[in-house]
Amino acid sequence: MLLPLVALAIAVLCCWAAARRVRREPRRLSNAYWLLAALVVTVGVLGVFSADTGNPLFALLFVAALFSPLFALVLGVFLVLNGVTMLRRERVSAGNSLSLLAGLGVLSLVAAALPVILSGPTWLKALWLLGSLVAVYLAFQFTAFLGYAWVYGLLTRRRSADWVVVLGSGLIGDRVTPLLASRVGTGIAEFFRRGARLLVLSGGQGADEQVAEGEAMARWAVEHGAPPTAVRAETASRTTRENLLFSRELVQGPGLIVTSNYHVLRAAMLARRLGVDAQAVGAPTAGYFWPSAVLREFVAILREHRAVHLVLLALTALPLPAVLVAVVG
Repeated sequence: MLLPLVALAIAVLCCWAAARRVRREPRRLSNAYWLLAALVVTVGVLGVFSADTGNPLFALLFVAALFSPLFALVLGVFLVLNGVTMLRRERVSAGNSLSLLAGLGVLSLVAAALPVILSGPTWLKALWLLGSLVAVYLAFQFTAFLGYAWVYGLLTRRRSADWVVVLGSGLIGDRVTPLLASRVGTGIAEFFRRGARLLVLSGGQGADEQVAEGEAMARWAVEHGAPPTAVRAETASRTTRENLLFSRELVQGPGLIVTSNYHVLRAAMLARRLGVDAQAVGAPTAGYFWPSAVLREFVAILREHRAVHLVLLALTALPLPAVLVAVVG
């Protein structure tokens, strides 16, 4: 009887710690790992209290392992198809190719599994195992990022704001693009819904733009229902960092950042690092554009913490292939 009570106490403590961290500062990506730990411990405790029917955590892991090849195959095909669509509709670039490249990587690992495992030399088996472990690590990190991005969106729905800043994303000449129009339209809706006093449209002028983004966005906002007296244009910034820093000079009190839905969590994390008192919400994005855009955000976050991830990757992916080579030869 003592063991279930201890397990229950640990589960309650983990859930309390995770909830406390999220409530105090929702803009931390590390909250994702606390929530995952709380979930795993809670499911494990449920298994302790239902020993006669089996631990649901083990059952879940078994099902995931059993169907993982199928999941990987479906995911790889989806990413490849999305990548082809992305390159057809958008310009060819490394960022727009991420979905295609990720899909080809997943399909390559799946296709090589049986030939390598059954008849490949030891060094090739070790290489395949290394690639698979790297893929598993990245998949875990991406799941944590994507899951917490969804949770974060729920946490910011009802927060009040004295001001709203809409981040720019590029113009076509002097015209607001559909992506940017979605951001500004969401900004106007949030301005009214949260009872804000100022609506700041933030963006400088690029080399191929006829006017500053902030100016074009402000004009579009007024034409679509924003009160002219509440609209401010910030026209000097060229990056998200500058968007936030320069807009901060125009506002006071807690605020809200509006960007595209794939960019929300990273914008919120950057605001935290810069000391900007604001949460973030997302504007809708075209479905075909979203997967590659989310992958770009994920890669950017990996780069920001590359030293930590390289160490964790080495600890996660290198030992087993090294043991395989050492033992089998």
